[in-house]
Amino acid sequence: MSESIGGYKHAGDVDVRTFKLITAVGQVIDLESITVEFSVYQSLFEHYLQCDLVLNDSLGLINTLNPLKDGVTQGGFSGGDLLVVSYRSNDESLPYKSHVFALYEMTDRKRLEENSEAYFFSGISIEAYSATTQKISRSYGGSGGNDISSMVKSITEEFIYSNSIKDLHSSIRQATKFRIQKENDFEKTIGKHKYVIPNLSVDDTIDFLCKEVDNDDHIPYYLFYENSKGFNFKNLGTLVNQEPKQTYSYISSNFGDSYKDKKSIEYTEATNIRSFDVLKQGDFLENLESGLFQSRTIHIDVLRKNKREVVYKYDDYFPKFKKLQNLKIAGGETKGDPVVRMFTSRFGHDSDALFSGESPNPKRYTEHIGQSEAYLSHTFNTQLEVVVPGDSELDVGDVIVLNIPPATNVLDQVNVGDKYLSGKYLVTKIRNKFLDDSESMSTILECVKDTGTKQ
Repeated sequence: MSESIGGYKHAGDVDVRTFKLITAVGQVIDLESITVEFSVYQSLFEHYLQCDLVLNDSLGLINTLNPLKDGVTQGGFSGGDLLVVSYRSNDESLPYKSHVFALYEMTDRKRLEENSEAYFFSGISIEAYSATTQKISRSYGGSGGNDISSMVKSITEEFIYSNSIKDLHSSIRQATKFRIQKENDFEKTIGKHKYVIPNLSVDDTIDFLCKEVDNDDHIPYYLFYENSKGFNFKNLGTLVNQEPKQTYSYISSNFGDSYKDKKSIEYTEATNIRSFDVLKQGDFLENLESGLFQSRTIHIDVLRKNKREVVYKYDDYFPKFKKLQNLKIAGGETKGDPVVRMFTSRFGHDSDALFSGESPNPKRYTEHIGQSEAYLSHTFNTQLEVVVPGDSELDVGDVIVLNIPPATNVLDQVNVGDKYLSGKYLVTKIRNKFLDDSESMSTILECVKDTGTKQ
């Protein structure tokens, strides 16, 4: 896990600035020479970065961790040990990605030889440790209500990326000689809301607010996640609507150099797809049952003693969806309502003379839940796992383009590509995997798209 030998750069070479363990009693131990494998994980559906670490230890390191302090034996691995990592793709123009992980679990400890053993650590961003032990019992929104993006930002700054975490980063800076600072991004939402949070965990509170949110096109699907830059509160449609960050091409051996020379193919060693697996290529029954094509929402107004029904239809909302490709998902005519939802509602009470004096803030998510859930199914219609040379700049939430040729070597299809697999994708999961023997990094992506490429 070091820089490329002799300065010669290969695709996936990684520059590791720091790979240190800081124990609960303040020991600083460089783990780079005994690390067999290390991975950093990002996911659009996880609030925090996670990691795993495999060590090959012939020095008895595990028994030297956390020695006597104030006359008390700490007992080796304590769960309060920190892993500080800073790395980048081997390009001096790129910024380092720096993370602090709390190691919370050790498993699979095995004796390899008489004088060495291997063990597996799991870790999570230190912010998760700070947030996990806290509960929220308070009101948000004040007397006049507030937008949900402001609430999520306030919770993040108080409980997650808090002053105590920033102080910890400052103390780590003294040991590592570099600064860790996160760039958080909270996308603006619409509507004024008031909530009383009843002793929920920090993460459950954020998940609750993600469901309650609304935006300008009334097709919201907000996600709270951490990437290599910091914490994000972003709408799925906003992510889909980005310009592609990178183009990757798969060059199969049966196409040879003639395929690489085609002007329509953007090919370099750094953007070569090493392998790919199709995880999902459309599931028409799942799309039908999930309400992609049609659903109905029943709103029960207990105070007015009436009900209201809202019908969602794919054909009506498809033009409003932010799309990676421009084709509709095939599904045929839907008979009946595969999904029926029912909610109590105070819709319209804020403008009703009888109820407006109560200053109600009606729930908004019940008005758009049909199209929001359908939009998720639309976007996740096709899922691929792709392995590319390590790229420290790639994050979940980025849009990329994949060029994948058809399986058969038919010349008039080379420039077209496989219409089901090629096209724009949204990156939903990333694993940056380091190996000691190759001194390089691979980036393993899970990415999704809606339909085939428009011809």
